[in-house]
Amino acid sequence: MSVSAIRRLILIGLLISIGAALSVANPSFLTLDNLMTMLQEASLTGIVAIGFTLVLITAGIDMSIGAVIAITSMICVNFISYTSLPAYIFIPIALAMGCLIGWFNGFFITYFKLPEFIVTLATRGILTGLALIAAVKDSQGFVKNVFIQDELFLSFGETVGPVYIVVIVFFVLALATQFFIKRTRAGSNVYATGANPTAARLTGIDTDRTLIGVYMFSGFCAALASIFLCARMMTAMPEFGIGSEMDVIASVVIGGTPFTGGIGDIWGTVIGTLFLALIKNGILKLGLSPYIQPIVIGGIIVVTVVLDVWYKGFAEQRVAKLARQKQMPTREGV
Repeated sequence: MSVSAIRRLILIGLLISIGAALSVANPSFLTLDNLMTMLQEASLTGIVAIGFTLVLITAGIDMSIGAVIAITSMICVNFISYTSLPAYIFIPIALAMGCLIGWFNGFFITYFKLPEFIVTLATRGILTGLALIAAVKDSQGFVKNVFIQDELFLSFGETVGPVYIVVIVFFVLALATQFFIKRTRAGSNVYATGANPTAARLTGIDTDRTLIGVYMFSGFCAALASIFLCARMMTAMPEFGIGSEMDVIASVVIGGTPFTGGIGDIWGTVIGTLFLALIKNGILKLGLSPYIQPIVIGGIIVVTVVLDVWYKGFAEQRVAKLARQKQMPTREGV
């Protein structure tokens, strides 16, 4: 059994065990409303995490995802406040803006050979400022809390039966992205670029184009999550999404995609997202302070990374030992 399969089984086992413990500690945990709310929270983070997974597979990082959510939410609320355009016109514009921001990140990373962290962190700062500038303000210049009344836009926050639309979109997007990275040549290029970019170039893979495409997809996913977040909250504020990077990184890393690149998949990210949502929901259901959430999430990231590093070293030592054992009979024969 592969390491990724073992990891998933452990995560699923923890999901079941923690869920059972929470249901005993607080019977309201297993109610349909709570489970659907938890899935909705997981899906909002998970949509962004799907795009981030591809970035991490290429051994990159995207620190601008939270700011993309902020700026695209401001784009939507400005269209709603100052124009009479229908949602089916300005929503594609907001999604295109997410792709454009991703292209900007990918272009500077590939063309100028700049570190991914620096480029996306700079983009984060720029977009955070632009979101504040673009925010709808009152006569005194203070940010105004706009109540969204566009029925078509708000329909993105509704349900199909008991299931929120965002949950359906999350799993459909996960399925499509998993198929892409596992069953298409372009998806194989993503893995090759992350595992060994030099070797990938020598085999004819356009690694620059792959990286730009990956960052564009990450921007698209963040913009898509912004639409559902604004529809759910029925408003948009310039701080939407800021600081959400921690949850996204935790979901992807817990799911088995390391920072070293070349490894990972979407199903792991889905399980990691559900696990993180369970932890956050459990903290609230147990009546613990929500302020410990970032402490717990940070601790989970540290433990996961330490285990990944330990296992990588263990695997390398095991491979080296097996190689030495295979060479011993040859030397004895000589």
